[in-house]
Amino acid sequence: MPARQLLIRCCCLCFAIPALSVWAGTADEDWKALVALDSGPEQPPKTVAEARKVMKEHFGKQEQAGRDFLRRHTKDPRTFEARLRLARVLQLMSDMRDAKIASPEIDSLIREAEKMARPEQRADAEFARLSYTMRTVRDSGPQQRQRLLDAARVFQATHPTDRRLPSLLAEIATLFDSQPKTKHNLLVAAQQGAEDEDLKARIADDLRRVEMVGQPVSLRFEPPEGDPVDLADHKGKAVILVFFAAWSPPALEAVLNLQKTLPTFPADQVQVIGVSLDTRSEPLEQFVEAQKIKWPIVCDGKGWESPLVRSLGINALPTVWLLDREGKLKSLNALEGTATQVKEVLLSKER
Repeated sequence: MPARQLLIRCCCLCFAIPALSVWAGTADEDWKALVALDSGPEQPPKTVAEARKVMKEHFGKQEQAGRDFLRRHTKDPRTFEARLRLARVLQLMSDMRDAKIASPEIDSLIREAEKMARPEQRADAEFARLSYTMRTVRDSGPQQRQRLLDAARVFQATHPTDRRLPSLLAEIATLFDSQPKTKHNLLVAAQQGAEDEDLKARIADDLRRVEMVGQPVSLRFEPPEGDPVDLADHKGKAVILVFFAAWSPPALEAVLNLQKTLPTFPADQVQVIGVSLDTRSEPLEQFVEAQKIKWPIVCDGKGWESPLVRSLGINALPTVWLLDREGKLKSLNALEGTATQVKEVLLSKER
């Protein structure tokens, strides 16, 4: 994902922070300064690494500003929104650290906001609770995800015109890769209310992928040097298709985990093929050599603008698919229970 898109997505529904000196004044002055933080950085970052650095610095300032307002103006009615703002930025900071555990402080901030919410503020409090719950159940089991889905349906019924509903449904859909029908229904509902162009494009990509489940995947790549890579050559095998990039730490972690799992599979029945979104060959080559990766990797150097990547609706890294013996897309998320999913495909030959 380009650095600017990364920054926009992480700041979505929240607020970015320009450089700001320490301030203190009346509640109105402090609130005005706090709201002014929504304007974002003056210059967009040029790289993903720079975007992460900018976000970390901005979120740190944002956190301090929120804490200062709550400490200095405990009786101000705007503490409701200040609590939700602080809870949100703490969650974003947690996401950057890839922390997957619940936070008592975030839960407490939202709970306090829920208690003090006026009728017209209930939607804000409920949305904050849903957003937080969604992140805490991301790696949980189907029962927790179903409870989140039920809560989202209640929010949808109670606040059908809420401007945040499309993005909420699209985000919850990311948890249901293993349930294509549910994922599709969530995305269609999100698409109907989406107004933001970036969100519309994301939903279109997501729908493209989910509609490919059960369909043959076509991929043929002829590099300037070396042998061509064609999925058709691997029919009869389970194929793990890995979309990654050397500049994406989560994607590299996924590749390393896959490398550890590969020796447990029969080599003649499982094939891994990588699709790199790198625009520079050196980092990719260094990573492949360091990890002794032997499976084929295709890379046209065009990153997110690659015709292959666009045609498959890939918009997040890592993305790992599993194809069955007939070359049909079996799973949109082969990272979850990889061994179990591959075993199911391999056993299909005996049915």
